Amino acid sequence: MTSERLPRHSIGLAEVVQGAHPSHAAIAGLLLCLSFGSVGIAPSIVTLAWLALVTPSLVVIDLRLRRLPNVLVVPGLGAMLIDGGWAGVASGELAVNALVTTTIVTAVMLVLNLVGGLGMGDVKLSVVMTGCLSLVSPLLAVSALMLAFFLGGGYSAALLLRRRDQRRRRIAFGPLLLCAFWTVVVLNALTGIWRASVT
Repeated sequence: MTSERLPRHSIGLAEVVQGAHPSHAAIAGLLLCLSFGSVGIAPSIVTLAWLALVTPSLVVIDLRLRRLPNVLVVPGLGAMLIDGGWAGVASGELAVNALVTTTIVTAVMLVLNLVGGLGMGDVKLSVVMTGCLSLVSPLLAVSALMLAFFLGGGYSAALLLRRRDQRRRRIAFGPLLLCAFWTVVVLNALTGIWRASVT
Protein backbone atom coordinates (compact mmCIF):
# COMPACT_ATOMS: atom_id res chain seq x y z
CA MET A 1 0.00 0.00 0.00
CA THR A 2 2.95 2.35 0.32
CA SER A 3 4.67 3.75 -2.71
CA GLU A 4 8.18 2.91 -1.47
CA ARG A 5 9.97 0.99 1.24
CA LEU A 6 10.61 2.81 4.49
CA PRO A 7 14.22 2.75 5.76
CA ARG A 8 15.34 0.35 8.48
CA HIS A 9 16.92 3.13 10.58
CA SER A 10 14.91 5.29 12.98
CA ILE A 11 11.59 6.11 11.33
CA GLY A 12 10.56 9.74 11.62
CA LEU A 13 7.46 11.61 10.58
CA ALA A 14 9.00 12.63 7.26
CA GLU A 15 9.61 8.98 6.33
CA VAL A 16 6.07 8.03 7.34
CA VAL A 17 4.55 10.80 5.20
CA GLN A 18 6.84 9.95 2.29
CA GLY A 19 5.84 6.29 2.45
CA ALA A 20 2.11 6.98 2.75
CA HIS A 21 -0.35 6.08 0.00
CA PRO A 22 -3.35 8.29 -0.92
CA SER A 23 -5.69 5.49 0.16
CA HIS A 24 -4.48 5.99 3.75
CA ALA A 25 -6.48 9.22 3.95
CA ALA A 26 -9.69 7.47 2.91
CA ILE A 27 -9.14 4.65 5.41
CA ALA A 28 -8.35 7.12 8.19
CA GLY A 29 -11.52 9.07 7.35
CA LEU A 30 -13.62 5.93 7.57
CA LEU A 31 -12.07 5.00 10.91
CA LEU A 32 -12.71 8.52 12.22
CA CYS A 33 -16.39 8.16 11.30
CA LEU A 34 -16.51 4.81 13.09
CA SER A 35 -14.87 6.41 16.14
CA PHE A 36 -17.47 9.14 16.43
CA GLY A 37 -20.23 6.63 15.73
CA SER A 38 -18.97 4.45 18.56
CA VAL A 39 -18.39 6.95 21.38
CA GLY A 40 -19.49 10.37 20.10
CA ILE A 41 -17.84 13.40 21.70
CA ALA A 42 -16.74 11.80 24.94
CA PRO A 43 -13.60 10.68 26.76
CA SER A 44 -11.63 8.24 24.58
CA ILE A 45 -12.43 10.08 21.33
CA VAL A 46 -9.04 11.87 21.31
CA THR A 47 -7.17 8.55 21.40
CA LEU A 48 -9.62 6.98 18.95
CA ALA A 49 -9.07 9.86 16.52
CA TRP A 50 -5.29 9.51 16.79
CA LEU A 51 -5.43 5.77 16.21
CA ALA A 52 -7.73 6.32 13.24
CA LEU A 53 -5.17 8.66 11.67
CA VAL A 54 -2.15 6.41 12.19
CA THR A 55 -3.65 2.93 11.73
CA PRO A 56 -3.01 2.69 7.94
CA SER A 57 0.66 3.63 8.32
CA LEU A 58 1.16 1.41 11.36
CA VAL A 59 -0.23 -1.60 9.53
CA VAL A 60 1.91 -1.09 6.43
CA ILE A 61 5.13 -0.36 8.33
CA ASP A 62 4.72 -3.30 10.68
CA LEU A 63 3.99 -5.69 7.81
CA ARG A 64 7.07 -4.49 5.92
CA LEU A 65 9.56 -3.88 8.70
CA ARG A 66 8.10 -5.61 11.79
CA ARG A 67 8.22 -2.29 13.61
CA LEU A 68 5.73 0.14 15.13
CA PRO A 69 7.46 3.57 15.03
CA ASN A 70 7.48 5.67 18.19
CA VAL A 71 6.56 8.73 16.15
CA LEU A 72 3.14 7.14 15.54
CA VAL A 73 2.58 5.22 18.78
CA VAL A 74 3.94 7.46 21.56
CA PRO A 75 1.61 10.44 20.85
CA GLY A 76 -1.21 7.96 21.46
CA LEU A 77 -0.03 7.70 25.06
CA GLY A 78 -0.42 11.47 25.35
CA ALA A 79 -3.89 11.29 23.80
CA MET A 80 -4.78 8.57 26.30
CA LEU A 81 -3.74 10.84 29.20
CA ILE A 82 -5.86 13.68 27.78
CA ASP A 83 -8.86 11.36 27.60
CA GLY A 84 -8.21 10.12 31.13
CA GLY A 85 -8.07 13.70 32.44
CA TRP A 86 -11.23 14.56 30.50
CA ALA A 87 -13.02 11.56 32.03
CA GLY A 88 -11.91 12.61 35.50
CA VAL A 89 -13.10 16.20 35.06
CA ALA A 90 -16.41 15.10 33.51
CA SER A 91 -17.22 12.61 36.27
CA GLY A 92 -15.57 14.46 39.14
CA GLU A 93 -13.53 11.41 40.09
CA LEU A 94 -10.59 9.37 38.89
CA ALA A 95 -11.42 6.75 36.25
CA VAL A 96 -10.33 3.93 38.57
CA ASN A 97 -11.58 1.02 36.45
CA ALA A 98 -9.78 2.31 33.37
CA LEU A 99 -6.60 2.96 35.37
CA VAL A 100 -6.60 -0.51 36.94
CA THR A 101 -7.32 -2.24 33.62
CA THR A 102 -4.59 -0.32 31.82
CA THR A 103 -2.07 -0.97 34.61
CA ILE A 104 -2.74 -4.71 34.58
CA VAL A 105 -2.50 -4.91 30.80
CA THR A 106 0.73 -2.91 30.84
CA ALA A 107 2.27 -5.30 33.37
CA VAL A 108 1.20 -8.39 31.41
CA MET A 109 2.48 -6.99 28.11
CA LEU A 110 5.82 -6.03 29.67
CA VAL A 111 6.23 -9.57 30.97
CA LEU A 112 5.49 -10.92 27.47
CA ASN A 113 8.09 -8.52 26.11
CA LEU A 114 10.68 -9.70 28.63
CA VAL A 115 10.14 -13.35 27.71
CA GLY A 116 10.42 -12.49 24.03
CA GLY A 117 6.81 -12.82 22.99
CA LEU A 118 6.17 -9.19 22.02
CA GLY A 119 8.12 -6.21 20.77
CA MET A 120 8.06 -2.93 22.72
CA GLY A 121 6.06 -1.32 19.92
CA ASP A 122 3.35 -3.94 20.45
CA VAL A 123 3.44 -3.26 24.20
CA LYS A 124 3.03 0.50 23.74
CA LEU A 125 0.25 0.07 21.18
CA SER A 126 -1.55 -2.35 23.52
CA VAL A 127 -1.40 0.20 26.33
CA VAL A 128 -2.81 2.95 24.09
CA MET A 129 -5.62 0.67 22.93
CA THR A 130 -6.45 -0.45 26.46
CA GLY A 131 -6.35 3.06 27.90
CA CYS A 132 -8.72 4.19 25.17
CA LEU A 133 -11.27 1.36 25.30
CA SER A 134 -11.24 0.97 29.08
CA LEU A 135 -12.68 4.50 29.38
CA VAL A 136 -15.70 3.18 27.49
CA SER A 137 -15.70 -0.23 29.18
CA PRO A 138 -12.90 -2.35 30.65
CA LEU A 139 -14.68 -5.34 29.11
CA LEU A 140 -14.21 -3.85 25.64
CA ALA A 141 -10.50 -3.34 26.30
CA VAL A 142 -9.98 -6.92 27.47
CA SER A 143 -12.10 -8.26 24.61
CA ALA A 144 -9.97 -6.45 22.03
CA LEU A 145 -6.75 -7.92 23.45
CA MET A 146 -8.21 -11.42 23.69
CA LEU A 147 -9.37 -11.18 20.08
CA ALA A 148 -5.91 -9.99 18.99
CA PHE A 149 -4.21 -12.96 20.66
CA PHE A 150 -6.82 -15.31 19.19
CA LEU A 151 -6.12 -13.92 15.72
CA GLY A 152 -2.39 -14.16 16.33
CA GLY A 153 -2.67 -17.77 17.42
CA GLY A 154 -4.78 -18.64 14.39
CA TYR A 155 -2.36 -16.93 12.03
CA SER A 156 0.64 -18.65 13.59
CA ALA A 157 -1.11 -22.02 13.37
CA ALA A 158 -1.90 -21.43 9.71
CA LEU A 159 1.76 -20.64 9.01
CA LEU A 160 2.85 -23.80 10.78
CA LEU A 161 0.39 -25.92 8.81
CA ARG A 162 1.71 -24.47 5.57
CA ARG A 163 5.27 -25.04 6.75
CA ARG A 164 6.17 -21.47 5.92
CA ASP A 165 6.97 -20.51 9.46
CA GLN A 166 10.42 -20.53 10.96
CA ARG A 167 10.91 -21.01 14.68
CA ARG A 168 12.46 -17.60 15.27
CA ARG A 169 10.37 -15.67 12.80
CA ARG A 170 8.20 -12.94 14.33
CA ILE A 171 4.77 -12.22 12.94
CA ALA A 172 3.61 -8.63 12.61
CA PHE A 173 1.36 -8.40 15.66
CA GLY A 174 0.52 -4.70 15.28
CA PRO A 175 -1.98 -5.24 12.43
CA LEU A 176 -3.71 -7.97 14.46
CA LEU A 177 -3.93 -5.67 17.49
CA LEU A 178 -5.42 -2.92 15.34
CA CYS A 179 -7.79 -5.30 13.57
CA ALA A 180 -9.12 -6.50 16.93
CA PHE A 181 -9.33 -2.94 18.23
CA TRP A 182 -11.38 -1.64 15.31
CA THR A 183 -13.58 -4.73 15.32
CA VAL A 184 -14.52 -3.96 18.92
CA VAL A 185 -15.09 -0.28 18.07
CA VAL A 186 -17.41 -1.24 15.20
CA LEU A 187 -19.33 -3.70 17.38
CA ASN A 188 -19.72 -1.03 20.05
CA ALA A 189 -21.07 1.40 17.44
CA LEU A 190 -23.51 -1.21 16.13
CA THR A 191 -24.65 -2.00 19.66
CA GLY A 192 -25.33 1.69 20.27
CA ILE A 193 -27.35 1.94 17.05
CA TRP A 194 -29.37 -1.16 17.97
CA ARG A 195 -30.12 0.16 21.47
CA ALA A 196 -31.22 3.50 20.04
CA SER A 197 -33.53 1.79 17.56
CA VAL A 198 -35.34 -0.27 20.21
CA THR A 199 -35.92 2.58 22.66
